[in-house]
Amino acid sequence: MNLKKIIRGGLGKMRLNKKWRMINMFALTLVMICIVFGAVGQILMKSSMAQIGEINDLEGFINLNTIFYIITNVYVLSGLLLYAVSAFLWLGALSILDVSYMYPLLSLAYVITAMFAFVLLKENITLFRWVGIALVVAGVF
Repeated sequence: MNLKKIIRGGLGKMRLNKKWRMINMFALTLVMICIVFGAVGQILMKSSMAQIGEINDLEGFINLNTIFYIITNVYVLSGLLLYAVSAFLWLGALSILDVSYMYPLLSLAYVITAMFAFVLLKENITLFRWVGIALVVAGVF
């Protein structure tokens, strides 16, 4: 009788561990989607703002033409939409994982955003900047 309880208990724990791993994978997938959506959102917004040109002062920023361009630009709106979706998915992951575990994973967004900026925006990313990004990510983990 005791052997049966031990076996059942062990199988129950094995099922629980498998279920917990599946939940963790789901939550980690949500976090990774959040990171990618945040990076893509940044790239979309940057490409839109590059079309405006540099805004060097407050007067240029609060100019009605600038404001209208920003709030009606499809790339800005798409980037903000990705941010909103990312925030919603983040809430799902928060319901499962500890925030102290999840938040450091956001440092991976620095790497992904820099790679997207290099490839899609043709930004010149110096070795010094790559080292800085690597130090930030390494410091978090």
